[in-house]
Amino acid sequence: MGAAPGWYDAGTPGRLRWWDGTQWSEHERDAAAVAPAPTPASGQGAQTGPVMGWYQPASGPVRWWDGQKWTGMRFRKDGRPGVDWANSEQPGAAWAFAIIFLGLAVFQFVLGTLAQSVNFSGAGTMLLAILWLSIAITSSAVRRIPAPTGAPLVTDIVRPLPGEQEGPGAGWYQVASTTSRWWTGARWSQYVQSRFGVRPTFHGPRSYRVYVWLSWGMVVFGVLLLIVGIVLMSLGAGASDYGLTTVVGVVALLGGILFGVLGGVLLAFSPMQRRMLLVPAAPPAA
Repeated sequence: MGAAPGWYDAGTPGRLRWWDGTQWSEHERDAAAVAPAPTPASGQGAQTGPVMGWYQPASGPVRWWDGQKWTGMRFRKDGRPGVDWANSEQPGAAWAFAIIFLGLAVFQFVLGTLAQSVNFSGAGTMLLAILWLSIAITSSAVRRIPAPTGAPLVTDIVRPLPGEQEGPGAGWYQVASTTSRWWTGARWSQYVQSRFGVRPTFHGPRSYRVYVWLSWGMVVFGVLLLIVGIVLMSLGAGASDYGLTTVVGVVALLGGILFGVLGGVLLAFSPMQRRMLLVPAAPPAA
């Protein structure tokens, strides 16, 4: 009764039945159609701890363990797989972005206060600093959760899992430059493999929409900053505080260029994000 989830002899020659770790399911397969256990992603090394899967931590929701660490993928309150609203694969980078944007926001607020007319100029940058700070805090807290114990949770809502086969040709197929998705031989799974490890993509459609909205938002905000910068530089030509107004205008102009470029880069990468987050409509090419 303490066996790990997997395919076991169903009592019929050549047939296996899925054991979810606590009870037998209704799913059966031919013995020859069952794939070996998934291997760690490239660069992760040999498996030394609990196998990848969905586990119940000591506190909090059921969460995805990639075989090495906890991730931001978890069960939502409605019992369906989702993702933390603030999540990063690299918490260190999130901390760095938070510090950078916070410094820029403070600098803009100081200049705006001195100019006495644009003291709101650092609001957008401050919001980005708060966003990255939230991502850094949440992601770091997830990494500190103790490693899982016991068997992973397996339910139909998270299947097919990586390694399950339902037909010939099952395996990992490349969907982006550094990302592969598991094909069971009959359908795509909701799991991709990249340099970060194996990740569920049940949150894919929503995350992709947020990604596109954020990209366009940065472009629009950049354009607004460009307009503010040009206007301030023009007004500063006849103002008594010509130097200060001009400096504030230049800072706004540079900020607009920065946000516009970042938004444009994100939009340029949106097709790749779509391939990584959304399940392909067609089967893999032969």
